[in-house]
Amino acid sequence: MLSSVSLRHLRGFIAVAEHGSFTQAANVLGITPPTLTATIRQFEDIIGMSLFDRTTRQVALSTGGGRFLPVARRLMADFEMALDDLDAQSKGLGGKVVVAAAPSVLTRILPQIIVEFHAAHPDASLRLDEMNAGEVHDAVAKGEVDFGIAGDWKPLPDIQFEPLFSDQLGVVCRHDHPFAGRTQVLWHELVDYPFVGLGPESGTGAILARHSGFNAPPASIVTDALDGGHQDRSHLEFEPDGGHPDKADIRRSHALRPVVETSNTVTLCAMVAAGIGITILPELAARVEASRDLVFVPLGAPVRERQIGVIRRKSRSLSPIARIFLDIVLDRAPTMPLAARLRWHLPF
Repeated sequence: MLSSVSLRHLRGFIAVAEHGSFTQAANVLGITPPTLTATIRQFEDIIGMSLFDRTTRQVALSTGGGRFLPVARRLMADFEMALDDLDAQSKGLGGKVVVAAAPSVLTRILPQIIVEFHAAHPDASLRLDEMNAGEVHDAVAKGEVDFGIAGDWKPLPDIQFEPLFSDQLGVVCRHDHPFAGRTQVLWHELVDYPFVGLGPESGTGAILARHSGFNAPPASIVTDALDGGHQDRSHLEFEPDGGHPDKADIRRSHALRPVVETSNTVTLCAMVAAGIGITILPELAARVEASRDLVFVPLGAPVRERQIGVIRRKSRSLSPIARIFLDIVLDRAPTMPLAARLRWHLPF
């Protein structure tokens, strides 16, 4: 009967899958190889299928085993988290909080919050993982972290994104660049300079792919808008000074392509500081790199914003200590002097 499946079966299955060897898995689990072999065979008898394809040289997951592995890992993670929560409650809300966040959130917002959190809960521990938006969403979906704070990315099953704040995109350039003394730069002007950018796995990279000239509209839309046809202004994202762009400006703007692409803002700004090109970042992220003597200039016509939010699983509630930490974030973050003009979206 399937009800006979136990944590012992799940632990054994995961260990063999991860190590590809019954002997190595048994050593990790602290049992003998024959005992582990018997456990896996019993598991396979209960479910009525083979979980591994065995040869004399290797052990590999079967098709069914491969499909079941992420489920087994999630079940074990949920069980261990539940035990941690019970232990934390018995000790007066100690325990561990794991948070994945964008670099700008980790460096500009969370440090002050952690000071207050640990003053009130000295027995609690905290782990912070720096990730881009795509990695944060995946980590939350897999149950590897309690929650995330990062940009919106793409819809994932069982994931909810609750907006926390928005900040405007702008150009980041060296202090000696022609844009450095400006109060605003227009999108169509970017094509005149080498550009370095973030990949689509980042929240900012995804915004640029969706909304800027990185994805050109169909030629018929541009032609119609310029030649007196149906003028849907929402398609014309590079209007200089709010006027009607000429055909050359629009088509040149859509030629913008990064000469260097990276997934890390520190690397990105190092490229800018070296004079390789300019880049686009949200204001809060740009302020993190201010020590590099770089300049942030807002982009307009149109104004684009990055939205940062709290990322959680819909089907799983936060542990008591993780909920306390998140509540402090929501309460204190909007009051911080961040040197960036953010639009807060509180309360949830």
